[in-house]
Amino acid sequence: MTSRKWLMPYPPARSLEDAAFGEGLAPNRIFRLLLPVWQVDVQATITDGEPYELIDRYLERGIAEAGLGTAAELSRFFALDEPLVLGAIRFLYAIGHVVEGRDGRLALTELGRASHRDRVSYRRPRQDRRKMYFDAFESAPFTRGYYDAGTVSFLKHGDLGARPAGRSGENFVLLSSTHGFRREALTELVRRTDRDRFNLPIRIDNPESLGEECVHLPLYVVRASERGNRIRYLAYSQASDEHDPELSALCQRRAEIAGVIENEIQDDSADWRAERASEWLRRQDLEGHRAQLLADGTWRVRLPPEAFAPNGPVALDKLGSFTVLKTDLLHIWCEDESTRELAHLERVGGCFGNRGRLPGGEIESRISRLARQLQVKQDTVPATQNLASERGRERLATQLAEYQRTKE
Repeated sequence: MTSRKWLMPYPPARSLEDAAFGEGLAPNRIFRLLLPVWQVDVQATITDGEPYELIDRYLERGIAEAGLGTAAELSRFFALDEPLVLGAIRFLYAIGHVVEGRDGRLALTELGRASHRDRVSYRRPRQDRRKMYFDAFESAPFTRGYYDAGTVSFLKHGDLGARPAGRSGENFVLLSSTHGFRREALTELVRRTDRDRFNLPIRIDNPESLGEECVHLPLYVVRASERGNRIRYLAYSQASDEHDPELSALCQRRAEIAGVIENEIQDDSADWRAERASEWLRRQDLEGHRAQLLADGTWRVRLPPEAFAPNGPVALDKLGSFTVLKTDLLHIWCEDESTRELAHLERVGGCFGNRGRLPGGEIESRISRLARQLQVKQDTVPATQNLASERGRERLATQLAEYQRTKE
């Protein structure tokens, strides 16, 4: 079991920002769910594969397509030194791709013919046993990112009460499924051509389940609306702070998941929602301000510049983002463009980390999204660098200038 303090490695506001400013939706609720998952103990015959070395590929083509059957014939045909060809043939013997027939001529084995056909250098088949993960509603497989044990933790039933549930002290809702594991899902998976995406070797045969155990995957699920007021559900896991398309589609399809969300909403009146927003404002000593319920179902509060740090009670990096209140959310806004520009610089500076280095990814896309989120004009690296210089943020201006130089 991982030693991670929280079930999720990032705050729920990050999921809400992705839904709003990455996907262009209007988020109005967020839920913490524990998705049931089948952990399947799978036994199979697997065949690993590697890209061909150039000489090996052409020697096998010569044997299969040109009927060349000796080292001398192969070396003459390809204009290669015979000792080099002999060494390559010994390697192809060792990996089981070629044999010498009764007539003394070389021929491809079944493994060699399959490699030649698929243009992949297969190695000898071997028995393998591994754990694989499938959702407990449709037995759909999880992608490769979920097999990184340092990032993703599938929780057993005994683990569920032993961890802090949520960053705001909220409990995760335990979903249940009445569907057993579909064992034909293994056969369906091994027939796919994109097996590597699901953490499988290049070739797998005769998969068999030796047993299944139900475990749980923590999720944030954002309820949002798009144009036409169609309701969407976006699922976020430990694997990434961007929504998972497959799990999002699962939440959209399955009434067992969507029903939990919609039932919770039906029991939650507008008065209770308004009271939660008012209580948050009281805690921040902002009683004179009221949250508004927008047409898309989002609550928003407009605050003056003095409400934001360093002198105000609200952190500057909260501007343009969301505060989560149980399953509800409150969008924090300020009409003052100068304050929003400062918030833009604050968020861009955070992209570089404590050591002043960008941890990965393109900062251009981050700046562009933050500019949309905060409705400021500085949506490029040079424009943000100029703003940082104007506002006396010389360290950030230098970082952006150095980054720009590395891109030129």
